[in-house]
Amino acid sequence: MKRSAATSWGGLKVGIVLTIAIGIALWASLTGGGTSIFDPKSEFLCYLANVNGLVKGSPVWMAGVEIGNVREVSFVNIDSLRQVEVRCRVKKSVWNMITDDARVQLGSIGFLGDKYLEVIPGVGGLPIEDGAIIPSKDAGSAEAMFLEGERALGEAADMVSNLDDVLARMNRGEGTLGKLATDDQLYTDLAALTARLTRLTAALHKNQERIVKSIEMTSEAVSSLADRVDSNSGTLGRLMSDPALYDNLAATTARLDSIAYKINTAEGTLGLFVSDTALYVEAVDLMVRINNLVTDIESNPKKYFKFSVF
Repeated sequence: MKRSAATSWGGLKVGIVLTIAIGIALWASLTGGGTSIFDPKSEFLCYLANVNGLVKGSPVWMAGVEIGNVREVSFVNIDSLRQVEVRCRVKKSVWNMITDDARVQLGSIGFLGDKYLEVIPGVGGLPIEDGAIIPSKDAGSAEAMFLEGERALGEAADMVSNLDDVLARMNRGEGTLGKLATDDQLYTDLAALTARLTRLTAALHKNQERIVKSIEMTSEAVSSLADRVDSNSGTLGRLMSDPALYDNLAATTARLDSIAYKINTAEGTLGLFVSDTALYVEAVDLMVRINNLVTDIESNPKKYFKFSVF
Protein backbone atom coordinates (compact mmCIF):
# COMPACT_ATOMS: atom_id res chain seq x y z
CA MET A 1 0.00 0.00 0.00
CA LYS A 2 2.81 2.38 0.76
CA ARG A 3 4.40 1.74 -2.64
CA SER A 4 1.14 2.44 -4.42
CA ALA A 5 0.71 5.73 -2.58
CA ALA A 6 4.23 6.80 -3.41
CA THR A 7 3.74 6.04 -7.07
CA SER A 8 0.49 8.00 -7.19
CA TRP A 9 2.12 11.04 -5.57
CA GLY A 10 4.98 11.00 -8.10
CA GLY A 11 2.57 10.80 -11.01
CA LEU A 12 0.62 13.65 -9.51
CA LYS A 13 3.74 15.83 -9.37
CA VAL A 14 4.51 15.05 -13.03
CA GLY A 15 0.97 15.91 -13.99
CA ILE A 16 1.15 19.19 -12.10
CA VAL A 17 4.42 20.15 -13.81
CA LEU A 18 3.03 19.24 -17.26
CA THR A 19 -0.13 21.20 -16.55
CA ILE A 20 1.85 24.26 -15.52
CA ALA A 21 4.08 23.94 -18.63
CA ILE A 22 1.10 23.61 -20.93
CA GLY A 23 -0.58 26.58 -19.25
CA ILE A 24 2.53 28.71 -19.66
CA ALA A 25 2.80 27.67 -23.33
CA LEU A 26 -0.86 28.53 -23.94
CA TRP A 27 -0.51 31.86 -22.17
CA ALA A 28 2.62 32.68 -24.16
CA SER A 29 0.93 31.74 -27.44
CA LEU A 30 -2.08 33.89 -26.66
CA THR A 31 -0.34 36.91 -25.19
CA GLY A 32 3.24 36.86 -26.38
CA GLY A 33 2.70 36.66 -30.12
CA GLY A 34 5.96 36.33 -32.01
CA THR A 35 8.01 37.65 -29.12
CA SER A 36 9.43 35.78 -26.20
CA ILE A 37 7.73 36.11 -22.86
CA PHE A 38 11.12 36.49 -21.28
CA ASP A 39 12.11 39.55 -23.36
CA PRO A 40 11.97 42.81 -21.41
CA LYS A 41 9.22 45.03 -22.77
CA SER A 42 7.95 48.60 -22.60
CA GLU A 43 4.42 49.87 -23.01
CA PHE A 44 2.80 52.67 -24.99
CA LEU A 45 -0.79 53.79 -25.43
CA CYS A 46 -2.73 54.83 -28.50
CA TYR A 47 -6.31 55.90 -29.11
CA LEU A 48 -8.43 54.93 -32.11
CA ALA A 49 -11.93 55.78 -33.27
CA ASN A 50 -12.52 52.21 -34.50
CA VAL A 51 -10.25 49.20 -34.00
CA ASN A 52 -12.03 47.15 -36.74
CA GLY A 53 -11.63 43.84 -34.93
CA LEU A 54 -8.28 44.41 -33.21
CA VAL A 55 -8.21 42.19 -30.09
CA LYS A 56 -6.02 41.50 -27.11
CA GLY A 57 -2.94 39.58 -28.20
CA SER A 58 -2.92 40.97 -31.76
CA PRO A 59 0.61 41.55 -33.04
CA VAL A 60 2.36 44.91 -33.16
CA TRP A 61 4.56 45.36 -36.22
CA MET A 62 7.15 47.86 -37.29
CA ALA A 63 8.62 47.85 -40.81
CA GLY A 64 7.09 44.40 -41.35
CA VAL A 65 8.71 42.88 -38.24
CA GLU A 66 6.70 41.79 -35.19
CA ILE A 67 8.00 43.71 -32.19
CA GLY A 68 5.27 43.12 -29.59
CA ASN A 69 1.59 42.58 -29.02
CA VAL A 70 -1.61 44.28 -27.89
CA ARG A 71 -1.99 43.92 -24.11
CA GLU A 72 -5.41 45.48 -23.63
CA VAL A 73 -8.25 46.98 -25.68
CA SER A 74 -10.87 49.03 -23.82
CA PHE A 75 -13.52 51.68 -24.39
CA VAL A 76 -12.74 55.16 -23.10
CA ASN A 77 -15.01 57.39 -25.26
CA ILE A 78 -12.92 60.54 -24.79
CA ASP A 79 -14.10 62.14 -28.06
CA SER A 80 -15.08 61.14 -31.61
CA LEU A 81 -11.49 60.30 -32.53
CA ARG A 82 -10.57 58.59 -29.25
CA GLN A 83 -13.22 56.00 -28.64
CA VAL A 84 -10.97 52.99 -27.86
CA GLU A 85 -7.77 52.83 -25.86
CA VAL A 86 -5.16 50.28 -26.98
CA ARG A 87 -2.29 49.38 -24.66
CA CYS A 88 0.66 47.74 -26.38
CA ARG A 89 3.89 46.08 -25.27
CA VAL A 90 7.01 46.08 -27.44
CA LYS A 91 10.53 44.76 -26.96
CA LYS A 92 13.05 46.95 -25.22
CA SER A 93 15.53 46.29 -28.01
CA VAL A 94 13.47 48.37 -30.48
CA TRP A 95 12.18 50.95 -27.99
CA ASN A 96 14.82 53.52 -29.04
CA MET A 97 13.43 53.42 -32.59
CA ILE A 98 10.04 54.68 -31.41
CA THR A 99 10.30 58.48 -31.06
CA ASP A 100 7.83 61.25 -30.34
CA ASP A 101 7.13 61.76 -34.06
CA ALA A 102 6.14 58.10 -34.58
CA ARG A 103 2.58 57.17 -35.54
CA VAL A 104 0.44 54.01 -35.32
CA GLN A 105 -2.19 52.70 -37.72
CA LEU A 106 -4.32 49.60 -38.14
CA GLY A 107 -3.35 46.95 -40.65
CA SER A 108 -4.90 43.79 -42.01
CA ILE A 109 -3.27 40.49 -42.90
CA GLY A 110 -4.86 39.81 -46.26
CA PHE A 111 -7.95 41.58 -47.53
CA LEU A 112 -10.25 40.51 -44.69
CA GLY A 113 -7.75 38.80 -42.38
CA ASP A 114 -6.65 39.35 -38.83
CA LYS A 115 -5.87 42.86 -37.63
CA TYR A 116 -2.53 44.12 -36.36
CA LEU A 117 -1.16 47.44 -35.18
CA GLU A 118 1.56 49.03 -37.31
CA VAL A 119 4.11 51.40 -35.74
CA ILE A 120 5.43 53.93 -38.25
CA PRO A 121 8.84 55.16 -37.02
CA GLY A 122 9.57 58.86 -36.99
CA VAL A 123 12.57 60.67 -38.41
CA GLY A 124 14.81 62.63 -36.07
CA GLY A 125 12.41 62.67 -33.14
CA LEU A 126 13.17 62.44 -29.45
CA PRO A 127 12.92 59.18 -27.41
CA ILE A 128 9.68 58.57 -25.54
CA GLU A 129 9.15 57.31 -22.01
CA ASP A 130 7.50 54.08 -20.97
CA GLY A 131 3.72 54.52 -21.05
CA ALA A 132 3.77 57.40 -23.55
CA ILE A 133 0.90 58.03 -25.95
CA ILE A 134 1.61 57.62 -29.67
CA PRO A 135 -0.82 59.44 -32.02
CA SER A 136 -2.72 57.36 -34.55
CA LYS A 137 -2.81 57.70 -38.31
CA ASP A 138 -6.06 56.76 -40.03
CA ALA A 139 -5.25 54.42 -42.88
CA GLY A 140 -8.90 53.78 -43.72
CA SER A 141 -10.94 50.66 -43.31
CA ALA A 142 -12.41 48.02 -45.54
CA GLU A 143 -15.92 49.41 -44.96
CA ALA A 144 -14.78 52.86 -46.02
CA MET A 145 -13.11 51.35 -49.05
CA PHE A 146 -16.31 49.55 -50.00
CA LEU A 147 -18.32 52.75 -49.54
CA GLU A 148 -15.90 54.67 -51.72
CA GLY A 149 -16.08 51.88 -54.30
CA GLU A 150 -19.87 52.00 -54.31
CA ARG A 151 -19.78 55.78 -54.66
CA ALA A 152 -17.33 55.52 -57.55
CA LEU A 153 -19.49 52.89 -59.26
CA GLY A 154 -22.54 55.11 -58.85
CA GLU A 155 -20.72 58.05 -60.42
CA ALA A 156 -19.52 55.81 -63.24
CA ALA A 157 -23.11 54.64 -63.84
CA ASP A 158 -24.32 58.24 -63.96
CA MET A 159 -21.58 59.09 -66.42
CA VAL A 160 -22.50 56.14 -68.65
CA SER A 161 -26.14 57.18 -68.54
CA ASN A 162 -25.28 60.73 -69.54
CA LEU A 163 -23.07 59.40 -72.33
CA ASP A 164 -25.91 57.23 -73.61
CA ASP A 165 -28.17 60.29 -73.63
CA VAL A 166 -25.60 62.28 -75.59
CA LEU A 167 -25.17 59.46 -78.11
CA ALA A 168 -28.93 59.16 -78.52
CA ARG A 169 -29.21 62.90 -79.22
CA MET A 170 -26.36 62.65 -81.70
CA ASN A 171 -28.13 59.80 -83.49
CA ARG A 172 -31.27 61.97 -83.74
CA GLY A 173 -29.22 64.82 -85.19
CA GLU A 174 -29.81 67.17 -82.26
CA GLY A 175 -27.32 69.83 -81.30
CA THR A 176 -23.94 70.61 -82.83
CA LEU A 177 -22.57 67.09 -82.35
CA GLY A 178 -25.72 65.66 -83.88
CA LYS A 179 -25.37 67.87 -86.95
CA LEU A 180 -21.75 66.89 -87.27
CA ALA A 181 -22.66 63.21 -87.01
CA THR A 182 -25.66 63.19 -89.40
CA ASP A 183 -25.28 66.13 -91.82
CA ASP A 184 -22.80 65.59 -94.66
CA GLN A 185 -22.71 69.29 -95.59
CA LEU A 186 -19.71 69.81 -93.34
CA TYR A 187 -17.90 66.97 -95.11
CA THR A 188 -18.67 68.57 -98.48
CA ASP A 189 -17.45 71.95 -97.32
CA LEU A 190 -14.32 70.44 -95.85
CA ALA A 191 -13.63 68.56 -99.08
CA ALA A 192 -14.02 71.76 -101.10
CA LEU A 193 -11.83 73.67 -98.67
CA THR A 194 -9.20 70.94 -98.87
CA ALA A 195 -9.22 71.15 -102.67
CA ARG A 196 -8.81 74.93 -102.58
CA LEU A 197 -6.02 74.65 -100.06
CA THR A 198 -4.32 72.09 -102.31
CA ARG A 199 -4.47 74.47 -105.29
CA LEU A 200 -3.28 77.35 -103.16
CA THR A 201 -0.38 75.27 -101.87
CA ALA A 202 0.57 74.32 -105.43
CA ALA A 203 0.47 77.97 -106.53
CA LEU A 204 2.57 79.00 -103.56
CA HIS A 205 5.03 76.25 -104.39
CA LYS A 206 5.33 77.53 -107.98
CA ASN A 207 5.75 81.10 -106.78
CA GLN A 208 8.36 79.92 -104.36
CA GLU A 209 10.26 78.20 -107.15
CA ARG A 210 10.04 81.35 -109.28
CA ILE A 211 11.24 83.54 -106.41
CA VAL A 212 14.08 81.16 -105.68
CA LYS A 213 15.05 81.18 -109.35
CA SER A 214 14.98 84.99 -109.46
CA ILE A 215 17.13 85.15 -106.34
CA GLU A 216 19.57 82.71 -107.88
CA MET A 217 19.74 84.75 -111.12
CA THR A 218 20.27 87.96 -109.13
CA SER A 219 22.96 86.28 -107.09
CA GLU A 220 24.68 85.07 -110.25
CA ALA A 221 24.49 88.57 -111.77
CA VAL A 222 25.93 90.14 -108.64
CA SER A 223 28.65 87.52 -108.56
CA SER A 224 29.49 88.17 -112.25
CA LEU A 225 29.54 91.91 -111.61
CA ALA A 226 31.82 91.42 -108.64
CA ASP A 227 34.13 89.27 -110.77
CA ARG A 228 34.25 91.95 -113.47
CA VAL A 229 34.95 94.62 -110.88
CA ASP A 230 37.71 92.48 -109.40
CA SER A 231 39.20 91.97 -112.89
CA ASN A 232 39.04 95.74 -113.70
CA SER A 233 36.66 95.08 -116.60
CA GLY A 234 34.12 97.68 -117.69
CA THR A 235 33.47 101.17 -116.43
CA LEU A 236 32.71 100.18 -112.88
CA GLY A 237 35.88 98.10 -112.72
CA ARG A 238 37.92 101.02 -113.99
CA LEU A 239 36.21 103.32 -111.48
CA MET A 240 37.00 100.93 -108.66
CA SER A 241 40.65 100.26 -109.57
CA ASP A 242 41.97 103.13 -111.76
CA PRO A 243 43.27 106.05 -109.64
CA ALA A 244 43.19 108.45 -112.59
CA LEU A 245 39.49 109.15 -112.11
CA TYR A 246 40.06 109.93 -108.45
CA ASP A 247 42.95 112.26 -109.37
CA ASN A 248 40.84 114.02 -112.01
CA LEU A 249 37.95 114.40 -109.60
CA ALA A 250 40.29 115.72 -106.93
CA ALA A 251 41.80 118.25 -109.37
CA THR A 252 38.38 119.34 -110.62
CA THR A 253 37.15 119.70 -107.05
CA ALA A 254 40.20 121.82 -106.24
CA ARG A 255 39.58 124.07 -109.22
CA LEU A 256 35.92 124.46 -108.41
CA ASP A 257 36.85 125.25 -104.84
CA SER A 258 39.26 127.96 -106.09
CA ILE A 259 36.59 129.44 -108.36
CA ALA A 260 34.04 129.42 -105.54
CA TYR A 261 36.58 131.13 -103.30
CA LYS A 262 37.18 133.85 -105.86
CA ILE A 263 33.45 134.35 -106.34
CA ASN A 264 32.95 134.62 -102.59
CA THR A 265 35.82 137.13 -102.31
CA ALA A 266 34.49 139.23 -105.29
CA GLU A 267 37.50 138.52 -107.47
CA GLY A 268 37.02 138.70 -111.24
CA THR A 269 33.96 139.49 -113.30
CA LEU A 270 31.89 136.63 -111.95
CA GLY A 271 32.85 137.50 -108.39
CA LEU A 272 31.83 141.14 -108.92
CA PHE A 273 28.63 139.98 -110.59
CA VAL A 274 27.81 137.88 -107.58
CA SER A 275 28.88 140.21 -104.82
CA ASP A 276 28.56 143.76 -106.30
CA THR A 277 25.00 145.12 -106.50
CA ALA A 278 25.88 148.03 -108.77
CA LEU A 279 25.70 145.86 -111.85
CA TYR A 280 22.30 144.63 -110.73
CA VAL A 281 21.05 148.21 -110.26
CA GLU A 282 22.35 149.27 -113.67
CA ALA A 283 20.85 146.22 -115.32
CA VAL A 284 17.49 146.97 -113.74
CA ASP A 285 17.70 150.62 -114.83
CA LEU A 286 18.59 149.53 -118.38
CA MET A 287 15.65 147.20 -118.49
CA VAL A 288 13.35 150.03 -117.35
CA ARG A 289 14.64 152.36 -120.06
CA ILE A 290 14.35 149.71 -122.75
CA ASN A 291 10.80 148.97 -121.61
CA ASN A 292 9.92 152.68 -121.78
CA LEU A 293 11.47 152.96 -125.24
CA VAL A 294 9.53 150.01 -126.57
CA THR A 295 6.34 151.42 -125.14
CA ASP A 296 6.99 154.82 -126.76
CA ILE A 297 7.77 153.20 -130.11
CA GLU A 298 4.52 151.29 -129.99
CA SER A 299 2.64 154.48 -129.15
CA ASN A 300 4.39 156.82 -131.71
CA PRO A 301 6.01 154.76 -134.42
CA LYS A 302 6.19 157.77 -136.80
CA LYS A 303 8.46 159.47 -134.35
CA TYR A 304 11.10 156.88 -134.96
CA PHE A 305 10.29 155.51 -138.42
CA LYS A 306 9.60 157.69 -141.52
CA PHE A 307 8.38 156.08 -144.73
CA SER A 308 8.33 157.82 -148.08
CA VAL A 309 7.28 156.27 -151.37
CA PHE A 310 8.61 159.04 -153.57
